[in-house]
Amino acid sequence: MRRVLLERLYERYMHDPLDMIVPADLLEDGIISRENLIPNIHYLHDRGLVELMLGFSPPLFDGARITADGIDLVENASEFGLRFPGALSENEAASAGVPVLMERIVEEADLCALDGEARRALLRDIQYLRDEIARPVHRWRPNVIIAVLGWIEAHFSDTGERLPSYEKLRALLKRHSGVSG
Repeated sequence: MRRVLLERLYERYMHDPLDMIVPADLLEDGIISRENLIPNIHYLHDRGLVELMLGFSPPLFDGARITADGIDLVENASEFGLRFPGALSENEAASAGVPVLMERIVEEADLCALDGEARRALLRDIQYLRDEIARPVHRWRPNVIIAVLGWIEAHFSDTGERLPSYEKLRALLKRHSGVSG
């Protein structure tokens, strides 16, 4: 996704260095969804690879343009390939929904009935899982994922409450990383 964004911004810059691309231009062909556009464009902005013109409807932006660092990266094919690999493996492409579900889990944990130390422990466990799945899919450690999913589930064993997206995340992780259980 980030590679596609950088390539499109690069093409626009090469066509007209002063022109900014608007969200509709990036969304029109359906390759990039709004759900994926927002976090990825902001990530590229935070990395200094993209300039954003923010308007009155955050987190959406009014315009985006590639920076000089972004241009240098795109033009350096080996570095660009290392930082933003091209075609994903089938497993990596299928697991693309994991980050979105992970962010939902974080939001749901913030709103759950746990409080005090129990909430802090849950949030630490969720952060541990986030760190694990931030690795490339082929480097995920199924035993670690299983353990952390168990820790998260254990927080709700007495209450019967669950994080609404937990089962969906667990199933997705199970399917795409060899996690069983």
